[in-house]
Amino acid sequence: MDLLSYSLVDLIPFSRETYFRLFERYNVGVWPAPIIGLAIGLTALFTARRVEGKVLRAPFLLTAACWVWIGWVFQIHWHAPLSWPGTYFGIGFVLQGALMGVVLGWRPLAGAPEGTHRDPGPALWILVFALALQPLLGLVSGRPWYGLEVFGSAPDPTALATLGLLLMIRHPLRWLLSIIPLAWCLISGATLWVLSVPTWPIMPLAAALYLGVAVWPRVLGRGELE
Repeated sequence: MDLLSYSLVDLIPFSRETYFRLFERYNVGVWPAPIIGLAIGLTALFTARRVEGKVLRAPFLLTAACWVWIGWVFQIHWHAPLSWPGTYFGIGFVLQGALMGVVLGWRPLAGAPEGTHRDPGPALWILVFALALQPLLGLVSGRPWYGLEVFGSAPDPTALATLGLLLMIRHPLRWLLSIIPLAWCLISGATLWVLSVPTWPIMPLAAALYLGVAVWPRVLGRGELE
């Protein structure tokens, strides 16, 4: 298969209505997974705090499990029958979950240095947006409440929340754990742009915000890009 022969439109062979309907069918089909995912997200939000300079591992391990779920269940079993790249997206999501579990699950996590631009405002803003505001933006696009995308069961809010969590820690492999969430922000933005969804800039802008917050301390000479 020559991927270079495909245009972006070829990779998205469905309409906006079909895409929205996918999430409606998925949410109903896996119920109550969306509620469980949202509960996991709220747990991650309220446990992603410092304890004597460390960040608890629980929110990262819970989020890792959500990546595996979305990759295997949503991407491979629901999205892939609609669009063949879904299989590759699913592999990427499962890989992200495995990486987070292995890299972040075996030792305490150091929090971002006090007094830097990484601590803690932007991270919390991204988390709150992903958990509470982003799902509600679906209503702007005319989607019913049972078709909204929520953390833990849908890719977009889960990827955004992951970036927020990663901003809270210092880790030599943080850049590695950022690659797939950042890539998904661009893929999602491109998909929504092709489908003429008015909220398409949100994911690319969130990726740009993450990169700006992560890189800015190094530009100022106040910290290392970790």
